[in-house]
Amino acid sequence: MTKTKPTSKSWRTSKLFNVYFNQLTLPICGLRYAWVVEGNKWARVYIPFHQTKFKIKRTVWDQMDVQLIIQGAN
Repeated sequence: MTKTKPTSKSWRTSKLFNVYFNQLTLPICGLRYAWVVEGNKWARVYIPFHQTKFKIKRTVWDQMDVQLIIQGAN
């Protein structure tokens, strides 16, 4: 599985998280690696394995079980 960061300019500040998606309204569920850009109102999510992009409210993101993956020097 690739965990490469998206190359577009809007994803340059994204961070890699290990997230358990448990909301029925989301397009994906379960434990996944996700690149996330956290904003004030929204969190934009990119799942690299499925090439799925979506956004969720920041209040929902803050309530989810997330773990930041520390990236080594590239």
